[in-house]
Amino acid sequence: MSTENWIKDKEGSLAGGDLLAACEGGVLRLTLNRPQRRNALTDAVLLGLRDAFAVAGKDTTLRAIVLTGAGDKAFCAGADLTPGDTPFQPDFARLTLPMADLMRAAHDCHVPIIGRINGVCMAGGMGLFGLCDMAIAVEEARFGMPEVKVGIFPMQILNVLRDLIPPRFLNEMCMTGQPIDAATAFSIGLLNRVVPAAQLDATVDKLVQDLLAVSPMAVRRGKYALRAVESMAFAERVAFTETAISAMIQTQDAREGLAAFNEKRPPQWKNR
Repeated sequence: MSTENWIKDKEGSLAGGDLLAACEGGVLRLTLNRPQRRNALTDAVLLGLRDAFAVAGKDTTLRAIVLTGAGDKAFCAGADLTPGDTPFQPDFARLTLPMADLMRAAHDCHVPIIGRINGVCMAGGMGLFGLCDMAIAVEEARFGMPEVKVGIFPMQILNVLRDLIPPRFLNEMCMTGQPIDAATAFSIGLLNRVVPAAQLDATVDKLVQDLLAVSPMAVRRGKYALRAVESMAFAERVAFTETAISAMIQTQDAREGLAAFNEKRPPQWKNR
């Protein structure tokens, strides 16, 4: 099923309306739609995102995913801690957790994910942020893991953050719960850009257009390779990538790219 058809089947009911999805021109836009709760996460939202990434990963026509939050205050403030909605009640009949299921689906999705960070990004929101391949934030954004302030630790989200955040910063953020601002996040490599709020959409759209301009086959196979080599030793990485480049050279996109370069014309990508 294509991503567009999957969205039509949902008819706006995704996660009870708390998650919005739109697809146009090969770009899937996912929006956490709980601005009154600073886009806090529920199990339904996490599972909706999981399903969206699973469908997107199988859609070879999709070129980019943009993940953001509704409103102008928060990208995502983390789990919804409203009494009765808290995700920390154990369910021993459930062998996997929604956040972990989402991480697995995003890890297996070979479409580039762009984080449009429109405000506060905290706790579980940092987990969503860590799933993104690239991220652009407004100047007012704040990033933090305050879980220790309520007696827990950011266990699950460390899976996607420990290789993004330098160890000293990671330790301080996890152990003190104190946030960092957007300028600091940019300085330690967590963000691609920091922009005024008025420039956020234009800057994100420029990054999307840059992705649309290059070979979809190269990007998809390249992201797969980046994920595949994460746990490999050096010798395994070399063996994997020498095989991968040999296969990639045989794709129609590689042939078209070389021909376009020699003929000094824009490439017409085949996505094959």
